[in-house]
Amino acid sequence: MDPELIRLSLGGGEIEVCLLDLGRLAGLESMADRFLTAPERSEYEELRHPARRREWLGARVGLKLMAVRRRAVDDPLRCAIVKDPRGRPRLVGAPGLDASVLADCSLSHKGRFACAATSVTPGLRIGVDIEEVSPRLLRLARAFAHERDRLAPSRAEPERLAILWALKEACSKVVGRGLAMGFRAVTCEETSPGHHRVVTAEVELTGRHAIHEGHAVALCFGSGPTLEG
Repeated sequence: MDPELIRLSLGGGEIEVCLLDLGRLAGLESMADRFLTAPERSEYEELRHPARRREWLGARVGLKLMAVRRRAVDDPLRCAIVKDPRGRPRLVGAPGLDASVLADCSLSHKGRFACAATSVTPGLRIGVDIEEVSPRLLRLARAFAHERDRLAPSRAEPERLAILWALKEACSKVVGRGLAMGFRAVTCEETSPGHHRVVTAEVELTGRHAIHEGHAVALCFGSGPTLEG
């Protein structure tokens, strides 16, 4: 039986965001043969740390389950996750089949949760991130948060920082710069509960977040010439 996906209402009808609870999933390793193409399996086998292997595989199992359930493919081995020139993942027909792009996508994982997002809207670029609400971020706050960030004042500081980190990480995935992007150069403004403006020097994105079992899940998305490629 396929694992259960937890669907989050973050992207409306054009973007799907789902979680896979790895803490409640037995036998994940046995799913590699069923879900990974040969190139993906080679990349997976190079991972040595058990937790990293589990998170990496979980995110891809979740994404491919989403593709099967929305009937983009009829088998997980008929699609593959590759990177575009900016290093952003996208879902394509598996090598040797149809190599066309099936969806823009984004992956994340944190501890017991793997997270995946997909969009089939032409030109729309997405990024997703999950972060645990934890006192750990209090020690790092000066590296990524600043006075221009505006979130609802009722939020406790660990939750506020987890949301900010996840939004800024999701933003970096949309732009295709990863951790090379200085997070203090990104400004987040919560315009209504769970809805955000996420702004860099190059682009303004739409942001969303949800809290699920002690984790902040953030989605950023946008379109335009700055994000093409």
